Amino acid sequence: MVASRSWQPDDEDDYEAASADLKERFGTWSADKGLEVDPEAPESPLHYKWGYLDGHLTRWSCADLDEVYLELYPAKVIVEDDDLDDVLEEARAFISFLAETGLLDQASDPPERLLEHLSRIEKQFRANMATAGRQSFGKRLWGQALAEGVSLDDQAGVDAFIARFNARPRAERDALLGQHLSPRQPRGRFTPPGTPPRPSSAKRRKRRR
Repeated sequence: MVASRSWQPDDEDDYEAASADLKERFGTWSADKGLEVDPEAPESPLHYKWGYLDGHLTRWSCADLDEVYLELYPAKVIVEDDDLDDVLEEARAFISFLAETGLLDQASDPPERLLEHLSRIEKQFRANMATAGRQSFGKRLWGQALAEGVSLDDQAGVDAFIARFNARPRAERDALLGQHLSPRQPRGRFTPPGTPPRPSSAKRRKRRR
């Protein structure tokens, strides 16, 4: 592993390297702790911290947690209802990892405050995730694809769904996509790719094995 690294990357390549490094360290830490946590769990918070917030991967505030889990997740991330509890549990694990390994930046809110805040926002997180009006165009579109049984790993199936969707009457398409929040513009140095649906619990357990 890299002994010294900037956790505020300058470009996309630096971000990818720093993110991979943090996930590797997180995976080692969680395994040593005996935690049943996917080593890829930090992917989404790091993705949004870099692309939409201040770009510093190890500096976290309660306001950052609100932005990621109360605004960006409801707008962009598809999570099955049964997996909602796992999202904030993984967030707690990630903050604990940063604190225990000395990686949490000194300008962060204290780790105990961050952990307490994650517990405090749990009900609001669930409510926001269930609010259709918070969903982005992309989340509504891919949610409909999944509802129609399309696997987003199947490019041919995705292409066929898009063709069917575009062939629908405009009124039907507008009714499905509806009104949504104004998209949050990335403030990082590159535009992150669209966030895929979160793997289900069963898929994550299989990957851990």
